[in-house]
Amino acid sequence: MKKTAAILVAMILCLSLLLPVSALAETDVQKALADAADLSWDDLLAKAKAEIGDNELMIYSNTSRVKEDTFTEKTGIKIATQNPNDSQIYEMLEQEVGNNVYGADVVLLQDCFMLTNFAIASGWLENYVPADYKSVILESDQNPLVCVYLNRLFFYNDGGDKQAKRFTNVWQFTEPEFKGTEFKNPMDEKSSMNFLISLTSEQWQAKLADAYRSYYGKDWAAGEFANISYEWIYKFLMNCTFVSKDSTIAADVAGGAAGSAGLFVFSKLRSVDASNITVCANDGIEGFAGLMYPIYGMIAANAKYPYAACLYLNYLLSEEGYNNIFGKEMGTYSANGTIGISENAKTYGDQPLSFWQDCLVFEDAEHVQNVYFEVFDQIQQWCASK
Repeated sequence: MKKTAAILVAMILCLSLLLPVSALAETDVQKALADAADLSWDDLLAKAKAEIGDNELMIYSNTSRVKEDTFTEKTGIKIATQNPNDSQIYEMLEQEVGNNVYGADVVLLQDCFMLTNFAIASGWLENYVPADYKSVILESDQNPLVCVYLNRLFFYNDGGDKQAKRFTNVWQFTEPEFKGTEFKNPMDEKSSMNFLISLTSEQWQAKLADAYRSYYGKDWAAGEFANISYEWIYKFLMNCTFVSKDSTIAADVAGGAAGSAGLFVFSKLRSVDASNITVCANDGIEGFAGLMYPIYGMIAANAKYPYAACLYLNYLLSEEGYNNIFGKEMGTYSANGTIGISENAKTYGDQPLSFWQDCLVFEDAEHVQNVYFEVFDQIQQWCASK
């Protein structure tokens, strides 16, 4: 049965914790991953090719970008891909790995909460970090392994006036005069939900308080809402318009009236006339300018080709692999700190990952784990009342 509501997924979570890890995962796959972690590229390639032969490495990914074939050109190893959404990936893992039925070797997916508390806790995914990249990936991004970051930014239609600076403070998005900002429904979009949950941390409460003081000329005072983040989230949700696709939001903002605004992934800017679109981050918006979320790279616990799976993650973390699979687009950033953004991304006004550290709400895995059910329940109620 398709579990589209996050609350149903949470119920499954409770049951999944009781499931045993298969003997295969504890022996063959984990042993291969431990061995692969210290191998050179050439030695790992040799073991991967001996293991997989003329068969295909199966990749489940929430992005279709993994369909590109440069990995095969470089290694001679063929790949096959499936591109379900994140909810579907977790369902597939439950049905396949949970019953020790082979489905995938590599899994690229989002949602720190479901990954940790559902898939990893159930023993369905294994973590792997190549030794060559441990020194260039933040320790906090190594378990589970973050391969790539993507952002979703506030954009608005400037009506051709690049000096308009219509949105200069994030509290504007909660005001009736700016009603209609397009946003992906957090009940359907994992990154939207974890963005709002991460926003309730003490760090972002403080930043929201500073922005509030600047915009309204007074300090925020507790009243109807438990904290300032709850007030912003509630008012934003009541003020925004839910749209299901980033491409639709980008088209609506580009083709809308001056002042039309939305949150969408930076890469969609390439598919619309961007001449009248302003990135709020480039205006120095107070508070925050959007969100940043990770794509994790994991190995299925019953992978048929674990050495080849490790080789693929090695390739994805390399400059060559990242640039071929993700780096051509704006709004994508390698977890490998030695890799910058492409020249193509710069032409659209993109900035390196370091630029986004202070102006975007990064998915905060630790905070999400601590407050998930409390904040999720509140957001669910607010969304239902729209």
